[in-house]
Formats: sequence, structure tokens, C-alpha cells
Amino acid sequence: MAQRGISAYALSRGANLSYPSAYRLSRPHGGFGRLNADTLDRLCAFFQVQPGALLEWTPEKRGGNSRPK
Repeated sequence: MAQRGISAYALSRGANLSYPSAYRLSRPHGGFGRLNADTLDRLCAFFQVQPGALLEWTPEKRGGNSRPK
């Protein structure tokens, strides 16, 4: 968001999100524990992008071998 010059306040107003939610998303490496479909839809509409432009999958870190035996 910093690259686009968008503040947390502008995101909260433009995407109709609560300020705390917008603030968490505006932080470097910011994110949510979970993200519901309505919030994702609001973000996509605000930024005019598809969900894939906003999401990145990262595997969970687990101790040892993560494959079932």
C-alpha cells in the first residue's frame, strides 16, 4: 500500500473496513489470522484486482517432517 500511497485510513474508508483491520493490513507483512470472503471482495473491489494479486500461500512451519507417514 505504501507503493500506491494509500494510508490505513484511506483503505478503511474506501474498502469499508474497520480501521483496525485496515491498519493490520497496511503494516509491512501485515495480515490476518483469517480473511473472510466479504473482506476479500471489498479489498479486490478497492484495488480493482483479482484475489490472486492479494493472496500468497505460505506453508505452515512444523517441526520435523511435515509429511504423514
